[in-house]
Amino acid sequence: MSAPDAYDTLTTRRRKLITFALLGCTFLAMLDGTVVGTALPRIVEQIGGGGSWYVWLVTAYLLTSSVGVPVYGRFSDLYGRRRLLLGGLAVFLTGSLACGLAGSMEVLVASRAVQGLGAGALLTLGMALIRDLHPPSRAEGLIRMQTVLATMMVLGMVGGPVVGGLLADHAGWRWAFWLNLPIGLAAAAVLTLALPDRRPAVAPSGRLDTAGILLLAGGLSLALTGLSLKGTTSSGHSPSWSDPAVAGCLLSGLALLALLVPAERRAAVPVLPLRLFLDRTYAALLTAGFFFQAAALPVGVFLPLYFQYVRGHSATVSGLLLLPLLAGMTLGNRLTATAVLRSGHARPALLTGAGLLTIGTAAFFTLGAATPPALTSIWLLIAGLGTGPAMGGITIATQNCVPHGDMGTATAGSALTKQIGGAFGLACAQSLMGHHPMTAPTASAIGSTIAWSGAVGGLLALGALLLMRDISTPLPGSGPTPRAAAPATDRSSA
Repeated sequence: MSAPDAYDTLTTRRRKLITFALLGCTFLAMLDGTVVGTALPRIVEQIGGGGSWYVWLVTAYLLTSSVGVPVYGRFSDLYGRRRLLLGGLAVFLTGSLACGLAGSMEVLVASRAVQGLGAGALLTLGMALIRDLHPPSRAEGLIRMQTVLATMMVLGMVGGPVVGGLLADHAGWRWAFWLNLPIGLAAAAVLTLALPDRRPAVAPSGRLDTAGILLLAGGLSLALTGLSLKGTTSSGHSPSWSDPAVAGCLLSGLALLALLVPAERRAAVPVLPLRLFLDRTYAALLTAGFFFQAAALPVGVFLPLYFQYVRGHSATVSGLLLLPLLAGMTLGNRLTATAVLRSGHARPALLTGAGLLTIGTAAFFTLGAATPPALTSIWLLIAGLGTGPAMGGITIATQNCVPHGDMGTATAGSALTKQIGGAFGLACAQSLMGHHPMTAPTASAIGSTIAWSGAVGGLLALGALLLMRDISTPLPGSGPTPRAAAPATDRSSA
């Protein structure tokens, strides 16, 4: 007779405590992805460097966190999530401390890379453990968690620059990193004492897939570096796709990722199981997540330029004018999670989201210098409602279309393709802006950039979703998903 699942026997109070700690970990990782932007002038003033370093402060974090995401996700399926999460949290906090103590820009960039390496675990394993603690059969809890998680994603995107600016002005920029320490240590204490060490019932056998890890890390790093360089603006212009640095990084990265395929076929325990990509639904969901993010991210990045340069608003006011987009994201995610988990079907909600995102962004083709703020608010709300399904709905669907033993890998795949999609979308949007010769951004240039990026990305996401099979998620009280693996064992003394 198999032992009871370690998470099924948790008390409600203990489950909530663990969940808040996991949400805190995920929030820290999201916040630190954007916190350096507004603090950069003070950083340069105190330790040197220049504005060109901004891209590397962001890229170092993006590269290592993105590379870590699939590795952490796969290893958590093979060896359990608790120890990997605590290890990643320790690396993240070490990097945060080093960032706060950095005395030169080079040390700060290296410390940001260390931070990102730990953040990959927080982003992936935090969400995977939340799904473990709140499976679809506990729909009410999962709906609440998806709503909270979406709100934190929105706060992370918007709150990072705000927190960075406030701390740089009033407490010193180093506190943008040191603030992670008390929150992270508190989360680590809760997870150490309260989270059971649930591991797979059958330990994997075979050699560590070193070749796969190296090829995956190298390929992703080069591809993301190429996209980051393409999205970097200098003197109002971004480099072309044929620029030697951009093209060299992208082609080299794609070549390494191509070599990854035969390496994973030969591996006894592959870091990236190719069998998952043979599932039409899994591949369609990852593709849809990529294009959702590519379509949505340029809206939040380029529309503030319209509010500030065309309409003459301050940075604070332009941030407030984006609130309909953020409200739509949060509401759209909540409605999607509710619809998927109450109906047991994911495809209709995701298709609706892709359609709304396409409509909301295409409307910006008509953006002009005198467009009423009420009208842009409606467009933003529609685009936000369309983006919401990608924040939680695609993750829920991805987790439910694979066996339980691959759930960490599926969560990581969903997170990674969204990150790459966002970088790709920004790079393409910068190219579109480059086709408008101007000394300052114009309403038509910004509007057409947002519209082309969003409408094309939204339609491609819609096309990918049309190729997926509908996914049936367990309804409340129906028990575990039929594709779930055998129960894991509890090896904790907690």
